[in-house]
Amino acid sequence: MKTKLFVLLFLFQFVSVLAQKDSPFKTSKLKLNWDEPAKVESSSNTISLPYKSVLNNDDSYLKRYSILNQKKGEESVMVSKNDFKNPGDEIKKKLNKEAQEGSWEDVFFGKFKVSSPVIKIMTRDHMDPDGDKVRVILNDVTIVNVINLDSDFKTSYIDLREGDNFIDIVALNQGLAGPNTATFAIYDENDNLITSNDWNLNTGVAAKFVIEYVKPIEKK
Repeated sequence: MKTKLFVLLFLFQFVSVLAQKDSPFKTSKLKLNWDEPAKVESSSNTISLPYKSVLNNDDSYLKRYSILNQKKGEESVMVSKNDFKNPGDEIKKKLNKEAQEGSWEDVFFGKFKVSSPVIKIMTRDHMDPDGDKVRVILNDVTIVNVINLDSDFKTSYIDLREGDNFIDIVALNQGLAGPNTATFAIYDENDNLITSNDWNLNTGVAAKFVIEYVKPIEKK
């Protein structure tokens, strides 16, 4: 009986030893060596991806649109071109040119209506007097042959016919400085101003007016 018990106890211990040796739940202690740096094993199958900082990007917005990178002959898109011309600039240029060089074409100053049969034309040099001379023609007939323009006004009286009267004040010369620089003022017989203006005319060019005389209706 003791022999059987001894045998069973021996078998039990033997099986227990074998079970501990092959058990999948066997644990082992992890030994860490703090004196040596950890080694990282690299795998040949690992794919490394290149990383670039946005600060090193050469295709940035500021570099693409910087004025420092513009090609020679190119203009920035921020620079707007003005291809439009002001029509008034051409007129102003023409008037300035005529003021300096004088007009080479007759100048029409308008048509006016009066109720008096007599008008007076006053003329003078609106610049420094330099010997400018003019002539007054009414309906293709010379009525004042020569007027020497001074700094003061000179007055000429003209009788009108009923209806339209065509008056030309012709520049006879351009004085010493040129062009002919005259001022005119036209009044009716009651000293009411009809029109007034200046001109810069070359020799032979005329200032033209049309004065319509309307005879007043007589009261009965």
